[in-house]
Amino acid sequence: MNLTDRREQRLQSYKKIQSEKEIYKCVLAPTLYEFVLWVLQEALQSGTKRLYFLARDGYQMYLAARHLCKQYDLDIECRYLKVSRYAVRVPEYHLLGERCLERICVGGIDVTFEKIMQRAALTDKEAQEIAALAGYTENYRKVINYHEVIQLKDRLKKIPLLFHYMDSHSKEAYGTAIGYLTQEGLLEPVSYALVDSGWIGTIQQSIEHLLHQKQPDRKLEGYYFGLYEIPEGERRENYHSFYFTPWGEIKRKVHFSNSLFEAVFSAPEGMTLSYRTEGEKDKIIYVPVTDSRENLNRERISRYICWLEEFLKEKKQSLQQDSKCWEQLPEKNCKCRNQFPQADSGYVEELLSPFMGNPTQFEAEAYGSLIFSDDVREDNNQKVSADFSEQEIKNHHLLNRLLIMTGVRKKVLHESAWIEGSIASCKTLDEKGRARNRLHAVFYKYIIYIRKWLKQRNR
Repeated sequence: MNLTDRREQRLQSYKKIQSEKEIYKCVLAPTLYEFVLWVLQEALQSGTKRLYFLARDGYQMYLAARHLCKQYDLDIECRYLKVSRYAVRVPEYHLLGERCLERICVGGIDVTFEKIMQRAALTDKEAQEIAALAGYTENYRKVINYHEVIQLKDRLKKIPLLFHYMDSHSKEAYGTAIGYLTQEGLLEPVSYALVDSGWIGTIQQSIEHLLHQKQPDRKLEGYYFGLYEIPEGERRENYHSFYFTPWGEIKRKVHFSNSLFEAVFSAPEGMTLSYRTEGEKDKIIYVPVTDSRENLNRERISRYICWLEEFLKEKKQSLQQDSKCWEQLPEKNCKCRNQFPQADSGYVEELLSPFMGNPTQFEAEAYGSLIFSDDVREDNNQKVSADFSEQEIKNHHLLNRLLIMTGVRKKVLHESAWIEGSIASCKTLDEKGRARNRLHAVFYKYIIYIRKWLKQRNR
């Protein structure tokens, strides 16, 4: 069976999906599989000997990669690195100076002054002091839009006490963070790369900043599912992506939800917050400190992992069956025998675009109910597809959004991590209404990603 036939067979089975398990095994597991194939291909071609899969988005990727390395006897070591944006940014702050504000003053879902102070690792008492100096005591927990976040950044630049607190907490966290990274082999003289879901790639940059103190010449490389942009000042040849890049694939970005991707491809444990030491003197080990709260999707993630293992087993059996068929063919027709499979991002697009960009009500309710937080501290969790009324959905139309964000309309614009899922699951919308609102969502996304593309192209 050739690639086209296998793709058509999968697409036909996708149309008959009736359960959450079938969606995972027919759409999501093949997506993960193709990405991991690509990562391993890239590693083989570049001579990379070790891959670090970053917690937690990289956990299921890590499981698939270990399976494939064993199946094909690849000379690649796979490791799981327990990090998070928060765990590597806090010890990085004191190395950045005023630029640390770029890490904390960023947009997101329902951003508040309190949330920005939590990103900065301040205590409640310290945060209240800064709120008083910034004029945010009364609006401490008020949701602020992106324009207000940028204005706040300018105010914070003028508050030396904020930098004093951030610098102090950062220096305190640096020792154990670099200790953990050293323990895990990131300073060893071996060619390695990081593997993660992606989106911007700031974890790679943060880890490189931390390692720079020990190895100034160490340049990291990362393999990502997709990248909307890369950190300013970084070289594009160190950031590799499979499904979309900052310099193209706009259509794929429009019909994709990175929040849904993260919610599905996660690990059962809570996020890594920091690191601590155990033992004494020459027997000291560095241990990740995880959030006392487990992943709120823990039970479902555990099921996904079981389904992934089923998929990988079935995939291996299918390939073995194909191999037996190849054995019966003349040698000249058996060029594919024993070769490592080639990844196909086009196939992934045919699976993901309808599922993420135009979900059925069942799909939206099944996967939109996963709990998600887009903030580095993972507070204020909510459903991936927020339960919106018709009016809340209309607020996301381009003109309405602009009027609200500029303050012309005095409304709060609540965000949905998967707006297509919110539209599909809205009970009061008929099919025409859903289609009309999806068009508005697509139009807005095209504007956003074309702007991002132009920004990256001009760098």
